[in-house]
Amino acid sequence: MMRVRGLFESALVRVERIDHPAGEPHVDPPREVSQQYSINFLERGEFSVEQGTRTWRVGATEIFVTIPGQALRYVHSEKVPDDVCVAVCFKDAVRDEIQGDLGSLRRHAPVLALSNRGAYLRHRLLDHLASSADPVAVDLVAGELLTGTLEPGTRKPYRPSQLAWYARRIDHARRCLDEEFASDHTLAALARDAGMSPFHFARVFHELAGSPPHRYLLRQRLSAAAQQLRDGASVTDTCYSVGFRSLSHFIHVFRRAFGVPPSRIGQRRTR
Repeated sequence: MMRVRGLFESALVRVERIDHPAGEPHVDPPREVSQQYSINFLERGEFSVEQGTRTWRVGATEIFVTIPGQALRYVHSEKVPDDVCVAVCFKDAVRDEIQGDLGSLRRHAPVLALSNRGAYLRHRLLDHLASSADPVAVDLVAGELLTGTLEPGTRKPYRPSQLAWYARRIDHARRCLDEEFASDHTLAALARDAGMSPFHFARVFHELAGSPPHRYLLRQRLSAAAQQLRDGASVTDTCYSVGFRSLSHFIHVFRRAFGVPPSRIGQRRTR
């Protein structure tokens, strides 16, 4: 017998915790055909996933992904299993958008090794769910999971305590860049605040956040700039208010990021 408890739901995703009632025996069904895209990981225990003639073991260091129409069988070796699974299920509103990310798995195994970035994103998701479950924050982490957990890991997996230590410091650095994007930041200052050497901090930030610190900050500034322009601010005022020091540089990177010069954003708003 399975028990499903909803942890979070928005227009884009639904997050569920799936486990077994204590002491009740469980019988594995012959197979299950998925109706949705989902990314799943275990908080506790293990089981096997069968697809055709192949079998994969899923534990704390793996994730498994489902896509619509995929037939899988989940097999438990214990009569009374104690595994606990968290499923991030993507709704139809984003199905077309994510087909390119997860659709390619039709040609690959549904079970993948959990990279350090994937483990970090799992940590962020559970942390958000345990605290405020802010809808925007959970949706954003789910979006990162789409790409982050599918990227192959290139470094040795961190120990859980090591990952938690890094996650706290990278999360703090991200909050600093998110909230103070208009301020001047240096790699040395961010690393010192994190208690790490500059180049080690840069490597860990890139691995867990998915981009180097300077690109992460640039993305935050450009996002804020686009919103200010849509709200009617001038190009010059926007440039300096979001942290750029050169108007020509701002126009260049904005055009490269959005495909149009910043002056076009305000024009679109008034049409």
